[in-house]
Amino acid sequence: MASPSDSTQVIPVINNKGGVGKTTTAINLAAGLSRAGARVLLVDLDSQGSASLALGVSRGEQRPSSADVLFGEAPTEAAIRRLDGPGFDLMPGSIELADTDVRLAQVQRRERRLSAVLRPLRDEYDVMLMDCPPSTSLLAVNAVIAADAFLIPLLPSYLGLEGIVSLGEVISKARDSLGYVAPVLGILLTLVDYDKEGTEQIIAQVRDHYGDKVFDTEIGPDVNLEDAPGYEQTIFEFDETSRGARQYARLTEEVIERLRERERRKNESSFS
Repeated sequence: MASPSDSTQVIPVINNKGGVGKTTTAINLAAGLSRAGARVLLVDLDSQGSASLALGVSRGEQRPSSADVLFGEAPTEAAIRRLDGPGFDLMPGSIELADTDVRLAQVQRRERRLSAVLRPLRDEYDVMLMDCPPSTSLLAVNAVIAADAFLIPLLPSYLGLEGIVSLGEVISKARDSLGYVAPVLGILLTLVDYDKEGTEQIIAQVRDHYGDKVFDTEIGPDVNLEDAPGYEQTIFEFDETSRGARQYARLTEEVIERLRERERRKNESSFS
């Protein structure tokens, strides 16, 4: 598999609630797609830089970062790191991203700044994934506007469901600016623990409400997923036989199939 689609796919991994597995999913889906033969760029848009740290880019090495590119202080290529181990490229995040709303406040077409930054890279990558901040900030709006589709990690809890509700605010802002928004590629149930009371009921409600938007794959607890970042490795490097690796391998297959299905539908509609 060289590419899951005929055109580059920009996919934010986004939820306005923290602690739902966004960073873990962004990193390991990037690795899974790379293992499948795709050219992948992971863009870290979180001011905490967690994805960057987990991939071995220390805080002192994070500049130039995605913030510098967004603010026009560094060329895009200067911020891209080639990661030999995981097999994909990274544009690291940094603390400067916390100033995005202020720094871009007076910039024309500020909601489309990220789209402009990524546009020249579309010939270089098959997939560009984004690890997004848990907020309704201008940066999150930029990510939604830049998207071809987006992936929503969801913690199966009542508080976790609030993340999707508040994400609706970001989508509304993007729709007001753009006139439309990209479709949801899929909702991924994460940190799924069926031993926890109420989990099965909530998951049933989610699947009933969102239907086939929910991936079949569920990400359950695995200590290897927690430990891998400490060794600056993806789950596939850390232990490719682990439960977490098998789950993210299945997710990768689902993502590829959904992207190909979207491509087929697009091609069919162009001839209808």
